Order: sequence, then structure tokens, then C-alpha cells
Amino acid sequence: MSSPRRPHLLVTLSSHGFGHLSQAAPVINQLRELIPNLRLTIRATFPADQIQKRILNPNVLQPVADDFGMVMRDALTVDLSASLLAYQKFHASMPERIEHLSEELLEQKIDLVLADVPYLTLAAAKKVGIPSVALCSLNWADVLEHALLLATSNALENTASSRAISPELARVGAEIVREIRGIYQQADCFLLPTPSMPILTLTNTRAIGPVCTPGIMRREALAFNTQVTGDVWFVLVGMGGMPFDLELDEWSTHMLGKPIHYIVAGKIAQISKHPHVISETQTGLSYSDLVSSVDLILTKPGYGMFVEAAAAGVPVLYVERRDWPEAKALTDWLEVVAHCTEISTEVLHRGDFVDEMRKLLELGRYDPVAATGNMQGATFLAQYICSTGEACRG
Repeated sequence: MSSPRRPHLLVTLSSHGFGHLSQAAPVINQLRELIPNLRLTIRATFPADQIQKRILNPNVLQPVADDFGMVMRDALTVDLSASLLAYQKFHASMPERIEHLSEELLEQKIDLVLADVPYLTLAAAKKVGIPSVALCSLNWADVLEHALLLATSNALENTASSRAISPELARVGAEIVREIRGIYQQADCFLLPTPSMPILTLTNTRAIGPVCTPGIMRREALAFNTQVTGDVWFVLVGMGGMPFDLELDEWSTHMLGKPIHYIVAGKIAQISKHPHVISETQTGLSYSDLVSSVDLILTKPGYGMFVEAAAAGVPVLYVERRDWPEAKALTDWLEVVAHCTEISTEVLHRGDFVDEMRKLLELGRYDPVAATGNMQGATFLAQYICSTGEACRG
């Protein structure tokens, strides 16, 4: 008798920063433990080494983007006009894109599509009757709608994200929101990891616990690899996968009687003569282990960084992100479970956050948050894959 065909999961990831990769990866890795013979295809435009650092042994990497999220001016600022023009162009070719991708899914014998959270792939799966599940703390319909509401109100009239757009472009944007939302609604389920922005416009949602890859404290390795000796503070500075400019020259070099060393991660452009600045690449640690090994994290509101910090019990100093609708849910949750403080973008650029940093360093670590959503999400997906009748055994 021939052996049963291995069940085939296609994971498609938004390449809007690294957050979607870090969010989906722990659920996927847990699923591979539950179904060892699972065939795994990853569809995303992240560098292959970044994917392989997060996701264990994918079978196929497809360097294709099925969405773009939002066009950003930098890590904190949405470019709404550019986003709307990009969406208008993208949706003009949606029927052809869906037709082509649905044929690909059939050719690849995909059993289940997991999206975090490109809707094009969900639409293609629906067209040919392939089950699909979304997993994300946000969705692009609500994100785009929020940006449109800001642009048509006076709430943030002086910010770059609310520059005026034409009535015609606003009308086009509203229609695109409805189209995207309709596709998300057609998914078999939309898994919402804790914390998620409220998604009240969909009826197919299912809440799960926090998802992340908890790191391991590797303080000695961090000190050895960076050649930093003695009793010091390590502060991780990261703004996700989006470009961001920072000048660190005036940042404190000592606090509470100890030197401060800043580990700069991601795409932060820095022109600095600060004596205590270290590149993330010098640490030799995985990002999750690095998060667990520092004394403080300076970042923007983002799912991956917030939940990994909470899972490590590391204090967080975060910059405001007023025009991003997911931010309030993230910060409200972090304020309950962690030691954290918010600062403004102006304070960040001035480097004038000594008091906030001192308070968080004095408070120190707290009880870590358990990543219960990893198993919850994986168990749900495993039951879903097994229900298709394919082999779910090692």
C-alpha cells in the first residue's frame, strides 16, 4: 500500500515589517510538533535567512508578496495617499490575481491556507474551495478604514497621516475597505491572538492567548559577544522592520551608577558618536534570546516586540503611535501585564527620557506572561487539517 499523502499547509505573510513573521511563526512551529509529517510552504518576501530563523524547516519558500499592508513614510507614519493609490492599482488587477493564484494552490495540492494576513490568498483559496484561516492581531480593512477616518476628521489635522485626500480617493478607499472586509469574512476562521485590536465587523473571529517565541536569558553570551564587561545596563532599541532615523549622541551613558549600552536593531539609521552603541548583529543571539537578555526595551507599539518582552518579563519604554489603530489594544494590554511607560516622538528624538528610563530600570523585571496562544492556535489548525481526511500522524 502506498503511504498517505502528507498534508500541505501554505502560510502567506504580510511583509509589512517583521511582526507578521514573528506572530505566525510560533503557532506554525507548534503545529509542526503536532503534525510532524506536515508539508510547509511559506509565501512571503522576507529574506530567506530571516524566515528560517523564525520558522523551523520550511519545505518551500516562495518569495512572493500577496499584499503590501500600508505604505509608510517611516516606522511610525502612514502615507495614506500613497497607500490608497497602491490599493487602487492592486485591486484593479484583483480578478486576474485571484484566478492565477487559485490555479497555483490547486497545482501545489494545498490542503489549508493560513494567512497573516494577506487577503488575496484567502480569496484565491475560497474560489477553489480550499479551507482558509486568518491569524493576526489586525486586519487591513480596519487599518485602512481607520486611516480614512483620520483623514476626514479634524482629530489629527496637523499630522502627516491625516493630510487631505480628494473626495474621489476617499470614496475609492471606502469601497476597497468593503471589498477587503468581505474577503476576510469568507475565511473559515479569523484567529485573534491576545492582544488584538477590536474587530467587531467580522463574525468569524476566535480569540486565542498571546503568541510568541519566548527567548532564553543568555546574558553571559551577550556580554562576551559584544565585549562588554562589568555590571552594565543593556537597552535594546528596535522599531520593527521599517526604516527609522534616530540620533543617539545625547542619550545617557550612565544611570543608577552603571554604564548603559544601547543595542540598535532593525532598520534604524543612526549617525552617532555615542560611545556605547552596539549593532544587533554583534550580539550573536537570536532576536527572542536578545529580548530576554536585556534590561530594557525601547520600541514602538508592535505585537511581536510587546508580547516577546512580556513573555520575558522585560520592561518596555515605548513611543506613542497615535495613527495606528492596533496601538491602543497593545498598549492597554501591556500596561496591565508589564512594567512600561509611553513617551512622545518628540521626547524620543530629543533623547529626553532619562526619568522614564530610570524608573523602569529601578522597577526591573516582572512575572512573565505565558504564550498560551501557541498551542491554542496550533491545536485548532491541526484539527482543521485532520478533518480534511489527510494523514495527521508522524
